[in-house]
Amino acid sequence: MHLLTVTSSSGSNAEKPPQKKKKVHGPRPLSLLLLPDELSLNCLARVPRCYHPSVSMVSTALRRLIASPAIYVERSLLRRTEHVLYVALRSCVTETPRWYTLNLKPFGQAYGVNHSLVPVPSFPPVPSWGMSIFTVGSEIYVIGGCVNEKMVSTVFVIDCPSYTCRFLPNMKQARACAAAGIVGGKLYVIGGCKPRSSNWVEAFDLKTQTWETVTGLNKVEMYEKMIRSFLIDDKIYLMDRKSSFVYDPKEGRLERDPLLNGQWSVGSCVIEDKLYSFGRRNTIWEFDTLGRVWRQVRGLEDLPDKAEGSKMVNYGGKLVILVNLQEHSTEIWYTEIELERREGGEVWGTILLSTRVLASEAFSPVVRSLAVSF
Repeated sequence: MHLLTVTSSSGSNAEKPPQKKKKVHGPRPLSLLLLPDELSLNCLARVPRCYHPSVSMVSTALRRLIASPAIYVERSLLRRTEHVLYVALRSCVTETPRWYTLNLKPFGQAYGVNHSLVPVPSFPPVPSWGMSIFTVGSEIYVIGGCVNEKMVSTVFVIDCPSYTCRFLPNMKQARACAAAGIVGGKLYVIGGCKPRSSNWVEAFDLKTQTWETVTGLNKVEMYEKMIRSFLIDDKIYLMDRKSSFVYDPKEGRLERDPLLNGQWSVGSCVIEDKLYSFGRRNTIWEFDTLGRVWRQVRGLEDLPDKAEGSKMVNYGGKLVILVNLQEHSTEIWYTEIELERREGGEVWGTILLSTRVLASEAFSPVVRSLAVSF
């Protein structure tokens, strides 16, 4: 019988059982929820607004920060403000305008639709009609108008991030369908009342918070109500039902502008100190107030048919058209156009998007369209 003897030595080739590797744990990922509010706000302020609804669903703490006005202060400091589009529709059921905002869906939906108008129930109530509206930064100025079929002299400012209002002192004169604009630290309001009124033009000093009557204007025959107005180069351009005018507050001069009257329509907007307006046969025209010339915007042969009540708005430098494509249609369509200036001064437009953004139960024409930034 043979005995097998196994001898171990340091030089032996005998296999040793494998050693288990120790797991190396890296640093734990840092959560926003563990950061101070100041740092969390700084991070959230860099997130595009279209993602805010999704972020708000993560936790109560993030929802609180997203809803905080402080996030918009932080966005402004970081220069991360975005343009926000608001649209007012008038229902056949009620005279009071209903406000909507353009919602951009980052993840898209079926058929590629990622734009829609959604209601803003917290938007402060405004007069049923005749109010003059313009925007400055994240604020909307609402001047005069009609409440219970009576003209009012109220002026208030809506802060869009918080949907809160601050009221300015009342005007001396009740008005509806007036022209308005801010020049040299003063809010000027023109018309919307009887032309022979001693307060036909008023100015509100934003620093002293007082109204004053503007006198000494040369007499120009005008109708009571202003249909449209805009501000370019510290001058207020306005339109009544028959003619167009320009008011220079610094010079105290009001004059007719027959050239402006040639193509200017109610549905219009200003982009980079140029006026854009609908023309005949489904065209868009540009007016240069310095060069004193109208030019047709080229390249828009595929523009959807213009209908009565179409509105234009400057949406972050792009020209946006909102329209009911057919008479008494319950659908609102959105067309976004990028503008390009070429050699010789010609302006060309490229349609970036044309899509339905709202389908309502009843016909609701577009009353107002405006954009703010916050």
